[in-house]
Amino acid sequence: MDYGLDIAVLDNKVKFTFDYYKNEIDKLILDVPTPPSLGIPTNTISKNFGSLENTGFEFGIEYNVIKNNNFKWDINTNITFQKSLTTSLPNNSADLVGGSSTDININPNIIIRLDESPNSLFGFDYWGVNPSNGNPVYVKANGTLVQGNINTQLYRAFDPNNPSDVSIPSSLLLTDRKILGNTLPTYFGGFTSSMTYKNLDFGFLIRFSGGNKIFNATRRELLNQDLNNNSTEILGRWQSASNPGDGQTPRLFAGRGNFINQTNATSRFVENGDFISLDNISLGYSFPKLLLDKIRVDKIRFFVQVQNALIITKYKGINPEMETLGVDFNGTPRAKVFSMGININL
Repeated sequence: MDYGLDIAVLDNKVKFTFDYYKNEIDKLILDVPTPPSLGIPTNTISKNFGSLENTGFEFGIEYNVIKNNNFKWDINTNITFQKSLTTSLPNNSADLVGGSSTDININPNIIIRLDESPNSLFGFDYWGVNPSNGNPVYVKANGTLVQGNINTQLYRAFDPNNPSDVSIPSSLLLTDRKILGNTLPTYFGGFTSSMTYKNLDFGFLIRFSGGNKIFNATRRELLNQDLNNNSTEILGRWQSASNPGDGQTPRLFAGRGNFINQTNATSRFVENGDFISLDNISLGYSFPKLLLDKIRVDKIRFFVQVQNALIITKYKGINPEMETLGVDFNGTPRAKVFSMGININL
Protein backbone atom coordinates (compact mmCIF):
# COMPACT_ATOMS: atom_id res chain seq x y z
CA MET A 1 0.00 0.00 0.00
CA ASP A 2 1.39 3.39 -0.97
CA TYR A 3 -0.21 6.82 -0.78
CA GLY A 4 1.66 9.58 -2.58
CA LEU A 5 1.30 13.29 -3.18
CA ASP A 6 3.23 15.45 -5.68
CA ILE A 7 3.01 19.26 -5.70
CA ALA A 8 4.73 21.70 -8.06
CA VAL A 9 4.60 25.46 -7.58
CA LEU A 10 6.13 28.62 -9.10
CA ASP A 11 6.01 27.24 -12.65
CA ASN A 12 7.57 23.94 -11.54
CA LYS A 13 10.48 25.73 -9.91
CA VAL A 14 9.78 23.98 -6.61
CA LYS A 15 8.49 20.40 -6.38
CA PHE A 16 7.38 18.55 -3.27
CA THR A 17 6.80 14.81 -2.93
CA PHE A 18 5.31 12.84 -0.06
CA ASP A 19 4.67 9.12 0.34
CA TYR A 20 3.32 6.86 3.05
CA TYR A 21 3.86 3.15 2.52
CA LYS A 22 3.01 -0.07 4.29
CA ASN A 23 4.49 -3.30 2.98
CA GLU A 24 3.49 -6.62 4.50
CA ILE A 25 5.72 -9.55 3.57
CA ASP A 26 4.82 -13.12 4.46
CA LYS A 27 6.37 -16.57 4.01
CA LEU A 28 9.87 -15.35 4.77
CA ILE A 29 12.62 -17.96 4.47
CA LEU A 30 13.79 -18.59 8.03
CA ASP A 31 16.04 -21.21 9.62
CA VAL A 32 13.59 -22.91 11.97
CA PRO A 33 15.19 -24.74 14.95
CA THR A 34 14.66 -28.52 15.16
CA PRO A 35 15.25 -30.98 18.03
CA PRO A 36 18.85 -32.30 18.11
CA SER A 37 17.44 -35.84 18.24
CA LEU A 38 16.39 -35.55 14.59
CA GLY A 39 20.03 -35.41 13.51
CA ILE A 40 19.57 -32.51 11.09
CA PRO A 41 22.86 -30.63 10.44
CA THR A 42 23.01 -27.36 12.44
CA ASN A 43 19.68 -28.40 14.06
CA THR A 44 17.74 -26.10 11.73
CA ILE A 45 15.72 -26.42 8.54
CA SER A 46 14.81 -23.60 6.17
CA LYS A 47 11.09 -22.96 5.81
CA ASN A 48 8.82 -20.33 4.29
CA PHE A 49 7.49 -19.21 7.62
CA GLY A 50 7.35 -15.76 9.15
CA SER A 51 6.12 -12.31 8.22
CA LEU A 52 7.41 -8.76 8.32
CA GLU A 53 5.76 -5.34 8.21
CA ASN A 54 7.57 -2.26 6.87
CA THR A 55 6.01 1.19 7.24
CA GLY A 56 7.42 4.59 6.50
CA PHE A 57 7.12 8.18 5.36
CA GLU A 58 9.14 9.71 2.53
CA PHE A 59 9.60 13.43 1.86
CA GLY A 60 11.39 15.10 -1.03
CA ILE A 61 12.02 18.61 -2.38
CA GLU A 62 13.45 19.68 -5.74
CA TYR A 63 14.32 23.35 -6.15
CA ASN A 64 15.59 25.12 -9.25
CA VAL A 65 17.31 27.91 -7.35
CA ILE A 66 18.73 29.80 -10.33
CA LYS A 67 18.33 29.32 -14.06
CA ASN A 68 19.59 31.81 -16.66
CA ASN A 69 21.83 31.81 -19.70
CA ASN A 70 25.08 31.64 -17.74
CA PHE A 71 24.25 30.12 -14.37
CA LYS A 72 22.11 27.18 -13.29
CA TRP A 73 21.74 25.79 -9.79
CA ASP A 74 19.54 22.85 -8.75
CA ILE A 75 19.22 21.25 -5.33
CA ASN A 76 17.42 18.11 -4.25
CA THR A 77 16.85 16.72 -0.78
CA ASN A 78 14.93 13.77 0.62
CA ILE A 79 14.40 11.96 3.89
CA THR A 80 12.72 8.67 4.79
CA PHE A 81 11.45 7.55 8.19
CA GLN A 82 10.90 3.80 8.41
CA LYS A 83 9.96 1.09 10.86
CA SER A 84 10.23 -2.69 10.45
CA LEU A 85 8.53 -5.19 12.73
CA THR A 86 8.45 -8.97 12.79
CA THR A 87 4.76 -9.91 12.88
CA SER A 88 4.87 -13.74 12.97
CA LEU A 89 7.38 -16.51 13.64
CA PRO A 90 7.37 -20.33 13.62
CA ASN A 91 7.21 -22.59 16.68
CA ASN A 92 4.58 -20.51 18.49
CA SER A 93 6.52 -17.29 17.88
CA ALA A 94 9.69 -18.54 19.58
CA ASP A 95 12.77 -16.33 19.34
CA LEU A 96 15.24 -17.05 16.55
CA VAL A 97 18.61 -16.37 18.18
CA GLY A 98 21.11 -15.90 15.41
CA GLY A 99 18.70 -14.00 13.20
CA SER A 100 19.18 -14.48 9.48
CA SER A 101 22.97 -14.92 9.64
CA THR A 102 25.05 -18.10 9.41
CA ASP A 103 28.31 -16.31 10.29
CA ILE A 104 29.53 -17.52 13.68
CA ASN A 105 31.02 -14.08 14.40
CA ILE A 106 27.63 -12.41 13.87
CA ASN A 107 24.73 -14.73 14.70
CA PRO A 108 25.37 -15.03 18.48
CA ASN A 109 24.76 -11.29 18.71
CA ILE A 110 21.43 -10.88 16.89
CA ILE A 111 17.88 -12.12 17.25
CA ILE A 112 14.56 -12.17 15.44
CA ARG A 113 11.77 -11.66 17.99
CA LEU A 114 8.06 -11.08 17.56
CA ASP A 115 7.06 -7.38 17.49
CA GLU A 116 10.69 -6.29 17.29
CA SER A 117 12.84 -5.10 14.41
CA PRO A 118 14.41 -8.08 12.57
CA ASN A 119 18.01 -8.94 13.44
CA SER A 120 18.03 -6.77 16.56
CA LEU A 121 21.18 -6.79 18.69
CA PHE A 122 20.98 -9.30 21.54
CA GLY A 123 23.28 -9.56 24.53
CA PHE A 124 24.04 -8.57 28.11
CA ASP A 125 23.25 -5.20 29.66
CA TYR A 126 26.53 -3.79 30.98
CA TRP A 127 26.34 -1.66 34.14
CA GLY A 128 29.98 -0.64 34.42
CA VAL A 129 32.98 -1.36 36.64
CA ASN A 130 32.90 -2.20 40.34
CA PRO A 131 34.86 0.79 41.71
CA SER A 132 36.31 -1.21 44.60
CA ASN A 133 37.92 -4.08 42.67
CA GLY A 134 37.62 -3.42 38.91
CA ASN A 135 35.23 -6.30 38.18
CA PRO A 136 32.76 -5.92 35.27
CA VAL A 137 29.13 -5.58 36.42
CA TYR A 138 26.02 -6.61 34.47
CA VAL A 139 22.27 -6.26 34.87
CA LYS A 140 20.39 -9.57 35.03
CA ALA A 141 16.97 -10.14 33.49
CA ASN A 142 15.31 -9.63 36.90
CA GLY A 143 17.01 -6.25 37.36
CA THR A 144 19.59 -7.34 39.94
CA LEU A 145 23.30 -6.69 39.48
CA VAL A 146 26.01 -9.30 39.13
CA GLN A 147 29.79 -8.91 38.94
CA GLY A 148 32.26 -11.16 37.21
CA ASN A 149 34.99 -11.96 39.74
CA ILE A 150 38.10 -11.67 37.55
CA ASN A 151 40.27 -13.58 40.06
CA THR A 152 38.09 -16.71 40.08
CA GLN A 153 36.09 -16.25 36.83
CA LEU A 154 32.91 -16.84 38.85
CA TYR A 155 29.91 -14.55 39.22
CA ARG A 156 28.95 -12.90 42.46
CA ALA A 157 26.09 -10.60 43.47
CA PHE A 158 26.92 -6.90 43.38
CA ASP A 159 25.61 -4.34 45.84
CA PRO A 160 26.54 -0.73 44.97
CA ASN A 161 26.25 0.11 48.69
CA ASN A 162 28.78 -2.60 49.57
CA PRO A 163 30.92 -2.98 46.43
CA SER A 164 33.80 -4.86 48.06
CA ASP A 165 31.58 -7.84 48.99
CA VAL A 166 32.18 -10.80 46.63
CA SER A 167 30.83 -13.51 48.95
CA ILE A 168 27.31 -14.03 47.57
CA PRO A 169 27.18 -16.50 44.63
CA SER A 170 25.23 -15.47 41.57
CA SER A 171 25.18 -16.18 37.84
CA LEU A 172 25.05 -14.60 34.41
CA LEU A 173 23.04 -16.87 32.12
CA LEU A 174 22.14 -16.73 28.46
CA THR A 175 18.56 -16.10 29.61
CA ASP A 176 19.78 -12.79 31.09
CA ARG A 177 20.38 -11.42 27.60
CA LYS A 178 18.10 -8.70 26.28
CA ILE A 179 17.58 -6.72 23.10
CA LEU A 180 20.25 -4.02 22.95
CA GLY A 181 19.10 -2.07 19.92
CA ASN A 182 17.64 -1.92 16.46
CA THR A 183 20.15 -2.61 13.66
CA LEU A 184 18.07 -1.02 10.87
CA PRO A 185 18.21 2.77 10.38
CA THR A 186 14.97 4.51 11.35
CA TYR A 187 15.75 7.47 9.11
CA PHE A 188 17.98 8.16 6.11
CA GLY A 189 18.22 10.57 3.22
CA GLY A 190 20.43 12.81 1.16
CA PHE A 191 21.11 16.23 -0.30
CA THR A 192 22.50 16.96 -3.76
CA SER A 193 23.59 20.23 -5.31
CA SER A 194 24.41 20.79 -8.97
CA MET A 195 25.78 24.09 -10.33
CA THR A 196 26.75 25.11 -13.86
CA TYR A 197 28.40 28.44 -14.73
CA LYS A 198 29.13 28.80 -18.42
CA ASN A 199 31.49 25.86 -19.11
CA LEU A 200 32.18 25.01 -15.47
CA ASP A 201 30.15 22.54 -13.41
CA PHE A 202 30.33 21.69 -9.73
CA GLY A 203 28.30 19.20 -7.71
CA PHE A 204 28.27 17.22 -4.49
CA LEU A 205 26.24 14.58 -2.67
CA ILE A 206 25.66 14.39 1.09
CA ARG A 207 24.02 11.35 2.70
CA PHE A 208 22.83 10.81 6.26
CA SER A 209 21.43 7.91 8.21
CA GLY A 210 20.69 7.06 11.84
CA GLY A 211 18.47 5.62 14.52
CA ASN A 212 20.27 2.27 14.43
CA LYS A 213 22.70 0.59 16.80
CA ILE A 214 25.95 -1.20 16.00
CA PHE A 215 27.76 -3.81 18.08
CA ASN A 216 31.42 -2.80 17.70
CA ALA A 217 33.01 -6.24 18.03
CA THR A 218 36.26 -4.88 16.56
CA ARG A 219 36.51 -2.47 19.48
CA ARG A 220 36.02 -5.37 21.89
CA GLU A 221 38.82 -7.33 20.18
CA LEU A 222 41.14 -4.33 20.60
CA LEU A 223 40.59 -4.56 24.36
CA ASN A 224 41.67 -8.18 24.68
CA GLN A 225 43.70 -9.33 27.66
CA ASP A 226 46.47 -10.86 25.57
CA LEU A 227 48.10 -7.45 25.93
CA ASN A 228 48.93 -6.96 22.27
CA ASN A 229 47.53 -4.59 19.67
CA ASN A 230 45.29 -2.86 22.20
CA SER A 231 43.48 0.38 21.44
CA THR A 232 44.11 3.48 23.54
CA GLU A 233 40.77 2.85 25.27
CA ILE A 234 42.61 0.40 27.51
CA LEU A 235 44.33 3.40 29.15
CA GLY A 236 41.02 4.06 30.92
CA ARG A 237 41.20 0.75 32.79
CA TRP A 238 40.53 0.37 36.52
CA GLN A 239 43.84 0.47 38.40
CA SER A 240 42.82 0.89 42.06
CA ALA A 241 39.96 2.03 44.24
CA SER A 242 41.54 5.48 44.28
CA ASN A 243 42.14 5.37 40.51
CA PRO A 244 39.04 3.64 39.05
CA GLY A 245 39.66 4.82 35.49
CA ASP A 246 36.79 5.68 33.16
CA GLY A 247 34.26 3.50 34.99
CA GLN A 248 33.72 1.33 31.90
CA THR A 249 37.03 -0.50 31.38
CA PRO A 250 37.68 -3.28 33.93
CA ARG A 251 41.09 -4.04 35.37
CA LEU A 252 43.62 -6.03 33.39
CA PHE A 253 44.23 -9.73 33.83
CA ALA A 254 46.30 -11.49 31.19
CA GLY A 255 44.54 -14.24 29.27
CA ARG A 256 41.02 -13.58 30.60
CA GLY A 257 39.67 -11.32 27.90
CA ASN A 258 36.77 -13.62 27.04
CA PHE A 259 35.57 -13.49 30.64
CA ILE A 260 36.20 -9.78 31.18
CA ASN A 261 34.82 -8.55 27.83
CA GLN A 262 32.42 -11.45 27.10
CA THR A 263 32.10 -13.48 23.93
CA ASN A 264 28.48 -12.31 23.51
CA ALA A 265 27.40 -8.80 22.67
CA THR A 266 27.17 -6.39 25.59
CA SER A 267 25.78 -2.87 25.76
CA ARG A 268 29.33 -1.73 26.61
CA PHE A 269 30.26 -2.06 22.94
CA VAL A 270 26.93 -1.03 21.40
CA GLU A 271 27.08 2.38 19.74
CA ASN A 272 24.89 4.70 17.70
CA GLY A 273 25.24 4.24 13.95
CA ASP A 274 24.29 7.84 13.04
CA PHE A 275 26.43 9.56 10.41
CA ILE A 276 26.58 12.32 7.80
CA SER A 277 28.72 11.52 4.77
CA LEU A 278 30.07 13.78 2.04
CA ASP A 279 30.04 11.07 -0.61
CA ASN A 280 31.01 12.77 -3.82
CA ILE A 281 32.47 16.10 -4.95
CA SER A 282 33.03 16.79 -8.63
CA LEU A 283 34.38 19.75 -10.62
CA GLY A 284 34.33 19.77 -14.41
CA TYR A 285 35.07 21.93 -17.42
CA SER A 286 33.43 21.46 -20.83
CA PHE A 287 35.30 22.78 -23.83
CA PRO A 288 33.58 25.58 -25.82
CA LYS A 289 31.25 24.59 -28.64
CA LEU A 290 33.20 26.74 -31.09
CA LEU A 291 36.25 24.52 -30.60
CA LEU A 292 34.22 21.31 -30.67
CA ASP A 293 32.65 22.21 -34.01
CA LYS A 294 36.10 22.57 -35.56
CA ILE A 295 37.20 19.10 -34.48
CA ARG A 296 33.72 17.58 -35.04
CA VAL A 297 33.19 16.36 -31.50
CA ASP A 298 29.92 16.75 -29.59
CA LYS A 299 31.42 17.21 -26.12
CA ILE A 300 34.74 17.12 -24.28
CA ARG A 301 34.63 17.44 -20.50
CA PHE A 302 37.60 17.36 -18.14
CA PHE A 303 36.79 16.54 -14.52
CA VAL A 304 38.26 15.86 -11.09
CA GLN A 305 36.32 14.23 -8.27
CA VAL A 306 36.58 12.83 -4.76
CA GLN A 307 34.51 9.89 -3.50
CA ASN A 308 33.96 9.10 0.19
CA ALA A 309 35.45 12.48 0.95
CA LEU A 310 34.35 12.94 4.59
CA ILE A 311 32.22 11.29 7.23
CA ILE A 312 30.96 12.91 10.44
CA THR A 313 30.00 10.45 13.17
CA LYS A 314 30.49 9.72 16.86
CA TYR A 315 30.90 6.02 16.08
CA LYS A 316 34.26 4.81 17.40
CA GLY A 317 34.88 2.28 14.64
CA ILE A 318 36.32 2.86 11.18
CA ASN A 319 32.97 3.47 9.48
CA PRO A 320 29.40 2.90 10.72
CA GLU A 321 28.44 1.47 7.31
CA MET A 322 30.97 -1.37 7.56
CA GLU A 323 28.67 -3.45 9.78
CA THR A 324 26.95 -6.69 8.75
CA LEU A 325 23.49 -7.10 10.27
CA GLY A 326 24.47 -4.60 12.94
CA VAL A 327 27.80 -6.24 13.86
CA ASP A 328 31.13 -4.58 13.03
CA PHE A 329 33.79 -7.28 13.14
CA ASN A 330 37.10 -6.45 11.45
CA GLY A 331 35.42 -4.93 8.41
CA THR A 332 37.34 -3.41 5.49
CA PRO A 333 37.08 0.39 5.47
CA ARG A 334 35.75 2.29 2.47
CA ALA A 335 38.53 3.84 0.43
CA LYS A 336 38.73 7.58 -0.23
CA VAL A 337 39.13 7.85 -3.98
CA PHE A 338 40.62 10.81 -5.88
CA SER A 339 40.19 10.62 -9.65
CA MET A 340 40.41 12.71 -12.79
CA GLY A 341 39.50 12.05 -16.39
CA ILE A 342 38.10 13.19 -19.70
CA ASN A 343 34.65 12.44 -21.17
CA ILE A 344 34.45 12.58 -24.96
CA ASN A 345 31.18 12.31 -26.89
CA LEU A 346 31.66 11.84 -30.63
